Amino acid sequence: MRHNNIDKTRVSLRKKIVIVICGIFFSIILLETGIRLGGLVLLSIQEYRNSRAIKQKDVYRIMCLGESTTARQYPKFLEEILNKRNIGIRFSVIDKGIIGTNTFVILSQLKQNLDIYKPNMVVIMAGMNDTGISYYKDIPEVNTAAFQYCKVYRFMRVMYMHIVKKLRKQDIHGLTKINPENDNSYLESGRLYRVQGKYPQAEALFRKAIELNPGNDNAYIELGLVYVDQDKYPQAEALFRKAIELNPGNDNAYSELGRLYRIQGNYPQAEALFRKAIELNPRNNNAYTGLGWLYRIQGNYPQAEDLFKKIIDLYPENDCAYGAISVLYEETGKPELAKEYANNARRLRLEYYKPVTVNNFLKLKEILDERGVRLVCAQYPMRDLWPLKKIFENDEKGVIFVDNGGTFKETVKKEGFKEVFRDMFGGDFGHCTQKGNKLLAGNIADVILKEVFGK
Repeated sequence: MRHNNIDKTRVSLRKKIVIVICGIFFSIILLETGIRLGGLVLLSIQEYRNSRAIKQKDVYRIMCLGESTTARQYPKFLEEILNKRNIGIRFSVIDKGIIGTNTFVILSQLKQNLDIYKPNMVVIMAGMNDTGISYYKDIPEVNTAAFQYCKVYRFMRVMYMHIVKKLRKQDIHGLTKINPENDNSYLESGRLYRVQGKYPQAEALFRKAIELNPGNDNAYIELGLVYVDQDKYPQAEALFRKAIELNPGNDNAYSELGRLYRIQGNYPQAEALFRKAIELNPRNNNAYTGLGWLYRIQGNYPQAEDLFKKIIDLYPENDCAYGAISVLYEETGKPELAKEYANNARRLRLEYYKPVTVNNFLKLKEILDERGVRLVCAQYPMRDLWPLKKIFENDEKGVIFVDNGGTFKETVKKEGFKEVFRDMFGGDFGHCTQKGNKLLAGNIADVILKEVFGK
């Protein structure tokens, strides 16, 4: 009888082991499938157009680099405009803009992009997102068969290499010692992926942070921002609301939810949320800016003016606030005041490009020079060109500059800010409307055709 019980125990144990192994196996399959499907879903029109560009022969390839003002914005119009000029050359434009990226990430991916797309020319418009750039590091690649073909293995290797090894050696936002069970470790790494546009990886890390600490309201905000970047607004809204539920005192959760409502045109709710964020934190710059832009697009200029001036009171070195008020005065027929605030913005921008931005631009030029690729540096709309030119004052040979200040200022003066910009994240400029992107593309096309092709 005893032997029978032992045999039954052994059989039961074997069954449990088989069940566990099968569970792990099927979990890996499901995770592999999920990651691959996520990657396929995120293979947007942007990458589809890029893959077509590689296959085209006898074309002049132009690769556009930048942030959210580039990604799925002006590049498609640039290709259209260049080819309509009929100069006897067929142009193919490759859009490698990444939402929320910075020049460090752009530079870290440059050689790979050059190898893949083999452009004749690179157009870059970047630098705005270089705050805190020092801790952004490109995720290393390992050339093994498993790493190449198994997404789960790739993900686990990146997790191990990046979180366990690199974060132990670096001081990321004051985080010097990493505990694999520390939810904030996953938050920091998730941000690194998000800024590179690697949304499936970022999402997985933020979800891991939530799994480790379901009460981490900031993890829900970070995950919500991943969805905002992909225009998945219902999912983002649910996450921001969950953050508020967990921590009703988190002003950033209210501010991000307000921005989401503003994007969708739900102005009354957006206003209430921005005001709640300011009530919780009277120094929340994003909430003031969001509310100011909200009043501005509704034509409530006095209240918008008060809010931007409040930002200046709180942050006297905020050049974007001066720029916003300058455009506001231009729109309301106060040219002298507009000029005064524009001059203040220029004064603050004397050192506009941070040393790391300058170094990254110069390194980018060095790599392109080695490859024989032409470099076109486009300034942001409404901004003066001279700070950009100053970067290359000792190495300007071969650089083509595009000034987007004059044409946009003239258009805003005649037709209004809302005709060319959807928002005002940069103070005196923002993400372009379709009309604004066509204007931007037209400026770039004019310079390229004149400076490179003599047309």
